[in-house]
Formats: sequence, C-alpha cells, structure tokens
Amino acid sequence: MTVPVAALVRTALVAAAGAGVVLAATQHDGAFAIGSAARATPPAPASAAVRDASLLCPGPELRGVPGLDDESVPVGVAAVTAPDRVLGSTRPLGTGGRVTLRTMPGGAAQGSPATQRGGSTSTTVGASAGVQVRATQDLAPGLAAAQSWLEPSGDRRALSVTACGDPGSDLWLLAGGGAPGRQERLVLTNPGGNPVSVDVTLHGAKGPVASPGGSGLVVPAHGRTAFLLDSISSDLANPAVHVVAHGGVVGAVVADTWLDGTRPAGSDDAVPSASPSREQVVPAVSVNGHATLRVVVPGRDEAVVQARVLTSNGPRALPAGGVVRVDGGAVHDIDLSGLPGGSFALQVRADHPVVAAAMVVRDGPGKPGDLAWTSSTPAIAGVAGMPLTKPAGTPDGFALRRTLLLTATGAPAGVEVVTVDASGAASSNRVSVAADSTTTVDVSAASSVWVHRVSGSGALRAGVVSWGNDSSGTLISSTPLRDTTLRSTTVAVREAPQG
Repeated sequence: MTVPVAALVRTALVAAAGAGVVLAATQHDGAFAIGSAARATPPAPASAAVRDASLLCPGPELRGVPGLDDESVPVGVAAVTAPDRVLGSTRPLGTGGRVTLRTMPGGAAQGSPATQRGGSTSTTVGASAGVQVRATQDLAPGLAAAQSWLEPSGDRRALSVTACGDPGSDLWLLAGGGAPGRQERLVLTNPGGNPVSVDVTLHGAKGPVASPGGSGLVVPAHGRTAFLLDSISSDLANPAVHVVAHGGVVGAVVADTWLDGTRPAGSDDAVPSASPSREQVVPAVSVNGHATLRVVVPGRDEAVVQARVLTSNGPRALPAGGVVRVDGGAVHDIDLSGLPGGSFALQVRADHPVVAAAMVVRDGPGKPGDLAWTSSTPAIAGVAGMPLTKPAGTPDGFALRRTLLLTATGAPAGVEVVTVDASGAASSNRVSVAADSTTTVDVSAASSVWVHRVSGSGALRAGVVSWGNDSSGTLISSTPLRDTTLRSTTVAVREAPQG
C-alpha cells in the first residue's frame, strides 16, 4: 500500500556532501517525486493529478478482541470516486485505472473493481480484518470510502456509518463513557509492510492515566490489533485516547457500544479528531435529547475554553457551560441537553490547543436507544465526499434518511453540492452558507455526495447525518467529511554549483 506522504513528511532538506546535490520535499496530499538540474536555485513545485490513492477501513469493529466473544455483525464497505464535475483543474490523463478493496492481511480482493469515474465498488466483510481501499491512474483523484452496518434488534441494535481515512502517527480519539455496560474497543490498522509499535495513553477528568498496558502495542504488518480500553484503565467517565505510532503509521477508530442493563443503548465509531489547535469545529451534530461536547487539553497548561453553537440562524451561546477552564492534560464534558432539538455545528475556541468531539443520544422511556459520535475536522480545502450505500444488515422496508450539514466559519461560503444517483447521473446544487452558520441539504436519494467551496472565504466543514425510525425507536449515526486526495507535488533535484 502506498501511504500518503502528508501523513509522513512535513519538510525534508538533505545536502549530499561532496556531490553538492540538494534534495527538497514538500508536504502534499498524495506522493512526492524529485528530479535533477544544474542550478542551485530550486524550481517551483509542479502539481499534477495524483496517480495512486489509498484509504483504510477498520473492518468489523466488534470482532477480533482477545478474550471477548465476537459479535456476528457483518460490515459493508463501499468506495467511490468523485464525478468529473467537482475535480476542477485536476484532469485525468486518459490512462484508465481501478478502484479495489482488499482485506488485510493477505490482500484478498473483495467485490468487483470499479473502472469508471463516478462508479463504485462494495463488499461485505465478516472476518476480523481491516480493508485497504486503493484507486490507481485516472481514478485516483477524489477517492472516498465508508463502512457501515445496521443491527435492527438484539443487544447490539445500532446504526454505524464510518468514513475510511488516512493513517497517521499522532492521533486523538474522543469517545466512550463510564456507565455500566459501556465498552470501548480501539481498533488499530497497519497498512505497511513492517510491524508498527504504538503507545496508547488515556486521558480523563484528572489528566493522563499512567498505565504500562498501553505502551509498546504491536500492530502486525498489513494487519490490525483490537483491544478494550478497559485493559488500560477501567474507571474513566469521559475518556480521550492518544495514539502515537513509532516506525510507521496506523489507522484508528474507537467503537463505543452500550448495553444499559438489558436495554440496548447503541453503538458508533469515533474517528480521529482534527489535530490539536486553538479552534475546533465539530460538524453534523443532530441534537434531540441528551448530548455532550467533549474537550481535551493535550498540553500541560490550563486552557480557557469557549464553545458555541453554529445554527441555521447564526451563532448561539450554549445554555450553560459555554466558558470553562480545563486543566492541562484533562478532559471535560459539556452537557448540551439544554439545547433545543436541531442540526448544527459546534465551535470551540481556547487560549491553548484543544481537541473536541460530540456525542448525541436517541432514546425513549423503556425503549432501545442509539448514540452517534462526531469528531472535529479540518476545513475542507478541496473536495470532500462519501458513498451513501445501504448499510449491511438493513432490513427490507427500513427507510434510511440522510442529511448533509454544511458549516462556514469566519465568513460566508458558496458551496457546490453534487449528488450522484444509483444510475450514475450527477446533479449539482449551489448552496449559500452564511458566516458562522450551518445549512442542511437532504441527500437521502443519492448514492454519493460531494462538496467543494466555489465562492466566499469562509472555512467549510461538512458531515452527513444518517437516521431511520422503526417501532423500537430511532437509529442514528454521523459521519464528518474530510478532503479527498486530488493532486501530488513534485520538486526537482538541483545540483549545487561547486566552488
């Protein structure tokens, strides 16, 4: 598997003694290349459509934990490439390409490859294995993938829709709780050809938890490792997970499941939040009852944290807890249950870097419930999207609804929303999003959705809320969107003059 250089390289500068050759590499979203010339002054970087792109899916999250019975919940994985309309200046070269799904380890191909832009490929995975999604040649730009499942009854009644993403070496995941019957499985996936050592540190209300159980965990080559967070610490009411990989990169999700006595209370995956920063935006938060904003301060200094809601009518203060002090290294939960029902984003600002995520709950007296985690995301710089396929296990007649939530911060943003239907036909809709506001678009009839900013300077975030009702109540999941890889940058090698 080719790992995106953005996950591995910031800036590199190497001087070769004697030969006087200077190499330079710059960060980008795909790969990098070098060339040569006879001048010391480096040329301007060249950009071209990426020719190879890959993503990681965790596979069945409720399987593969040593000492714990596997849950027979199959997972559907789907991958799709963006339609030509949203690629802008990124133009394929006409050399074909394929989108493939392969389980790890072993690399067994799953499903039929997609060979047309805008086409999709999908499969159902039942084994304890991660899935590598790969697109080559003309189909590499604008690759997106997601895995999903729906369990309509029993102890694991829930809806889970999780975007497949890029691996990393320093990841923060916020999910889980201390209530009886709550379990958090951390699933780590290694796309590389060598084992990777991982240190996992849990943070709680009193700061980081010292535990030898989280140090030196090994994720095998082209494989995955899954374990309960209880093996590191079992008494955290509001855990945040810090994953640091050594000698490679890993994908990571936390599968949060809850059985409240004999009542199923739901399940969902939390993906890595945006890197620590003084501003975090959590998109696609749909509140109708209990909800929580979770914030962790990674550094040692206390942070003053301010949070507000970005609604369709602009920013609104929280009814309580909108300004709090959080100790360095500690986690703090802000109760959002006083908010009126609605769909919006959450904006968190602080005087020191923080990380944020939100959880919403759907339940009723004596009925099964469900929960959904949404992680903060970076602003979308290019094109973001996801497949909207039917989750594995969806019963006949179950009406699944989907809403795209678009949020602009700092200034207004004009957004093109492109949906693709089951026949492959693309439709475009221009949406204006006011500054510090959120706009919703119904995408229930689409097989994939794509967004990119076409005007304005507002920072754009987006996410998809999936939900449906049956006689037992509401099932819900939220999927934040991130940039797809479109282009790669090359920098030539220059021979420095002698003398």
